[in-house]
Amino acid sequence: MISGRKGAKGGSGSAIIQEFRLFHKPQLFPSSPKATAPCSTDGADSEHKGSKLATYMRVLPDPEFSLRDAADFIFDSSLCRAALSDDTPAEFAVLARDVIAAVHKLTLSCHLPEFTDHGLPHLCSLVDRVCRWTPPPGRGVPSTVIDGLTNSECAVLLLATLLHDIGMLSQRIEDLEDPRDPRWARGYREIANWVRRTHIPRIKGLVHRLFKDTHPAFFQPGSLLLRSIPVAMAHGAWPWKTEFSSLPRRDSGLAAIVAVTDLLDEDSNRCDTKTLVEHRQGSLLNMAHWIRHRLTADRVLVEGGVIRVRLARPPGTTSKLTPVYAALRNHYRLALLYREALEQVSAGLLAAVEFDPPTGMPVLEASGLGDWRGISGLATEPALVFHLLLSFLPEATLDNRRLDGATISRLRAQRLEPVDLTNFQATRGSRERRWSPDELAFRALIGP
Repeated sequence: MISGRKGAKGGSGSAIIQEFRLFHKPQLFPSSPKATAPCSTDGADSEHKGSKLATYMRVLPDPEFSLRDAADFIFDSSLCRAALSDDTPAEFAVLARDVIAAVHKLTLSCHLPEFTDHGLPHLCSLVDRVCRWTPPPGRGVPSTVIDGLTNSECAVLLLATLLHDIGMLSQRIEDLEDPRDPRWARGYREIANWVRRTHIPRIKGLVHRLFKDTHPAFFQPGSLLLRSIPVAMAHGAWPWKTEFSSLPRRDSGLAAIVAVTDLLDEDSNRCDTKTLVEHRQGSLLNMAHWIRHRLTADRVLVEGGVIRVRLARPPGTTSKLTPVYAALRNHYRLALLYREALEQVSAGLLAAVEFDPPTGMPVLEASGLGDWRGISGLATEPALVFHLLLSFLPEATLDNRRLDGATISRLRAQRLEPVDLTNFQATRGSRERRWSPDELAFRALIGP
């Protein structure tokens, strides 16, 4: 059943946007041949739905875009327009703008350069992907995911999307609920790994520290902001985990939308791999992450409930990289784990992901990776395979050394393909021995 929104998109929400723009002058975004933009169903475009939406879209901001460009892009999206509605507090627009500004400020001051983007370009990409998500066609099914949500749900989804990775942009241990918890202990040489491990547990404390003094009304019980925090935090949990399954039914659907759009933001538009490898100081694991984004050739969307992925390979590579592409296809198949939750908000996915090629190695060569052999520590195919496999979630590789049997059974039910981890596990060593990063790099170069 579709839950329709109260009021019209062009009601007081438009008035709020106009009032907001008295101090926030809009501008056209730079065009890019690879870019897309958030769909708008207002005014003359209201009749164009589904597959026709792409014809009426503005482009994503340039990767070097400003705070103002990002705010304009997000506020012009159909998601934000629906959130700025008759039953949304008038102060919501200012809160959303302050969240965007806080992300921008944290990116400039705290973001670790070895990470892929978790700032405004990533958030714009997710907002765009949410707006362009169209479920499988059928009687009573909304034309877009946005059309199946209430105004308040759109507001919660917008805030959860903006906040889901804010912990990746901060390093303050006091944002943890219990900073003395030994689970969150960090070594001085492991800041990046600590940030990654704790970025979700730190969201709640970080949001309170940043916004409670300036937006106290949104910290009252039942507020849109407090409702959005557990939705944002659940994006890092699988549907059977308590932090996800304990959410109210429709909020679990919102969390699934955030999780899937984040999972799909894997393509080559996510980061400038060539520039990062040449100019950023990162570990081999960081570089593997950057390279991995080049292995998905095109932007990945959900269109008619279908996820389509076209893969590419580093020039000169051979079938030795086959395990990497099995893991990459599995990475996208993980989105299917959220199908039941997505049905709660009429955001269905079909039962399979379409790949080009469906198996084996792609023929298409990835741009920007022609000199991958010149990267210190990744100069051989076995080394490249090892570090790329290490960059995946263990669920994507079906790693029985890092997953329990029940989890593997759940994953196999989604028809994840086997990944040959023989060389990977031999290089990594047994679970008892802890290899240093330098030892792992050396073993990867010489092979098992």
